[in-house]
Amino acid sequence: MHLLLGKRQLILAGLVVLLGLAVFVNWYFTGTDKRLSPEGAANATESGENSGAAEYVNAEAETKPGDAFAAARLARNAQRDKSTEELKAVMASAGEDTDAAAKASAAIEDIAKTASVETDLESLVGAATGNECVAVISENTVNILVPSDDLNDDAVLKISDIISGVCGKKYENIRISAAGQ
Repeated sequence: MHLLLGKRQLILAGLVVLLGLAVFVNWYFTGTDKRLSPEGAANATESGENSGAAEYVNAEAETKPGDAFAAARLARNAQRDKSTEELKAVMASAGEDTDAAAKASAAIEDIAKTASVETDLESLVGAATGNECVAVISENTVNILVPSDDLNDDAVLKISDIISGVCGKKYENIRISAAGQ
């Protein structure tokens, strides 16, 4: 007579038990004292807390040290968007002046290329250092913001080599800054 439970059934049962345990541990450590409701703000709790409701967050509020990367990206993207909008306005008002429209179009393409290179730099530097970073490229310089615990001589040399290889900038035009965390 064969065993009532085979190897596959035992493995399956073990996996089901482990999955159940993982769900329980997740539930236990995430806390269950906050309840979400479909009504959102209309169903606020007695403590005044809106559970499940959307909340306005001021993007210009003072940032925490850990938010230095988010603030730098926000400033970079805001400047890029402003420049792009100005160039689009130039293109729209150029009318028959094809030279001005062509220059504005070329400038928009340059902004897009710069954004692509910044993303590439962030990926490469992040892979080399193991942490996130923010790259901002201007006409003559490249600025990199990295966590302060990553700034040692070896990391600075790696970052400088990556930037020089990708952008072709000279070492004296590369600025590496520490973000306090």
